[in-house]
Amino acid sequence: MSNVKRGGITLDDIARETGLSKFSVSRAVSGKNGVSEETRKRVLEACDRLGYERKASKNSSKKYVLLILPRHDSQDNSFWMKVIVGIENGLTRQGYSLHLKVVSDKEDEMTSVEAQEAAGILFVGYKSLPYVDKLAVYNKPMLILTYPPYNLFPYDTMHFADREGACALCEYLINNGHKRIGFYGSLERPSMKYRFNGILETVNRMGAELTHVWDMESYLNSFEMIEELKRMKEDNTLPSAIVCSTDKYAQSLLIMLNSIGLTVPQEVSVTGFNSDFDEAQSIPLTSIGYSRRKYGIQVADNLLAKINNPGRAVVSMSVIPKLVIGATTKSIL
Repeated sequence: MSNVKRGGITLDDIARETGLSKFSVSRAVSGKNGVSEETRKRVLEACDRLGYERKASKNSSKKYVLLILPRHDSQDNSFWMKVIVGIENGLTRQGYSLHLKVVSDKEDEMTSVEAQEAAGILFVGYKSLPYVDKLAVYNKPMLILTYPPYNLFPYDTMHFADREGACALCEYLINNGHKRIGFYGSLERPSMKYRFNGILETVNRMGAELTHVWDMESYLNSFEMIEELKRMKEDNTLPSAIVCSTDKYAQSLLIMLNSIGLTVPQEVSVTGFNSDFDEAQSIPLTSIGYSRRKYGIQVADNLLAKINNPGRAVVSMSVIPKLVIGATTKSIL
């Protein structure tokens, strides 16, 4: 093994600095298997600290972005698949390709060479967060498509303004006479929690009431909820409007309400969330949404800006969605 020397620093220098063998240092620097991610991180940090210049890959002329997609999200093509199409479109315009890597919760090994040779790395959703620090050792421009998991998160993030969207939706309902509001959907994802927080904030600020929360973590099947809706109908205690965490939940709720003879919006107003404005709606929901393809293009543009200016400050970007008034709500003033 030759004593590779770049910038005055050799692999021997890195080996002495880290207390590792030259063999381990060489494999870590070249991105080969045979060393742990912890060792690789330790070696690459020493390279940066000492000023060792890593050799460019033979494939460096092939410009691509690596996208880390948790298997959990790859199985739900209602959102991320359309965003990824937009990302690919945006990258192609600038001469880049997209390499998609699907990872599972149990998977601990990443494709080191792919990460090392990528021009930048995208992380999709909150379940991709465990992989961020693992790949940060390659010092690539990165963009994480979810909310920062803690204050002063040191990486660029991009997400929708879910709380603000929920506030605007509730303001519309309350301004149209709805003082008793319910919530139906899941609180599993950070985005859904932000939507729920926006609802709480707005009903409290505007003197309305969140009368009931049907969250999927408590109501595991629709039968329980249908029975409760029946009782509330008989007792005349139903909220006048129900905000759903997604359009999918709103469509499910419409079916349940119809099954017990409740008409929308005559007896109950229903809203969705996270509509795709590129998609024709079979049910014209009142909802908050955006073009998922255009969002993907914006993602690509923002990562490319980071690639072209790697020294810029870390930013958290919030994309503002739009409120669309459909046929599932009415004024009760």
